[in-house]
Amino acid sequence: MPTLGTDLKRQREERGITLSQISGATRIGTRFLKAIEEDNFSVLPGGIFTRSFIRAYAKQVGMNEEEAVDLYHKQIAPPPVEELLESAIQPAKLEIVSTTNTPADQPATRTRWATIAAAAGTFVLVSVVVVALVNRLNRTGGETGPKAASQSSKPVATPAPASQSAQQSQSPAAGSTVLVDRGQPISISASPDQLGGNKIVIRVEATTGDSWIRYQIDDNKSAAMMLKAGLAQNLPPAENQIKLNIGNRNTLKLTINNRLATFPPGTPNFAAQVTVSRDNLQSYLQ
Repeated sequence: MPTLGTDLKRQREERGITLSQISGATRIGTRFLKAIEEDNFSVLPGGIFTRSFIRAYAKQVGMNEEEAVDLYHKQIAPPPVEELLESAIQPAKLEIVSTTNTPADQPATRTRWATIAAAAGTFVLVSVVVVALVNRLNRTGGETGPKAASQSSKPVATPAPASQSAQQSQSPAAGSTVLVDRGQPISISASPDQLGGNKIVIRVEATTGDSWIRYQIDDNKSAAMMLKAGLAQNLPPAENQIKLNIGNRNTLKLTINNRLATFPPGTPNFAAQVTVSRDNLQSYLQ
């Protein structure tokens, strides 16, 4: 059965379009386009960004965008619980034997009862496995892959302020924490006003839509969050640099040390990877 990737690739090749041409038209990296063709969706950012990439690709090759997204959802959906149960349970064949045996029949009867006991034990073990599997599916809500991962790692974001003074009043206080990827707390030792020029402080605000962001402060472990439209969040301050991986930068407003920042020319619209450091800080603040 054709998959989404093979169908998109076939239509692209029939029209004589290259991945580079689609990348130039959509501003989506060829690495992500190739991953879609190979049905390797784990490489993509996940959630609404993966669906946006698929819609953009389908539009370029003349495929119905909604049909492409529906096919994607069918491919990543987990198998129904009924199929899991059927594959896990192998019915045991039980043989009914007479309870009245002659002395000559007793050895065979004991053998049959041993077989029945072994089958019953197997059935009980399989039942325990099935119950554990069903409970696990209920806990996860039936979702797998990047989408579920991104939902489980959403941080608590503060509403975007209407003015500069509101930004300062709603910034996290010294010693407070924010929840990032996998719920690990990162301490914020000082507010942006207290830091002055000693730290690099970035504030991100989702303006026209949701924005997925992964960031790394200096050499610390990277973290990710989904910022809902209309919300803003201060990232932990950095000594030397902050690396950003932004799903859709068109929806994002960037502020560095309380000054409005702009992305350098040529920055991709989707899956943009940028680094803000002391060496290039002025290029963002021009």
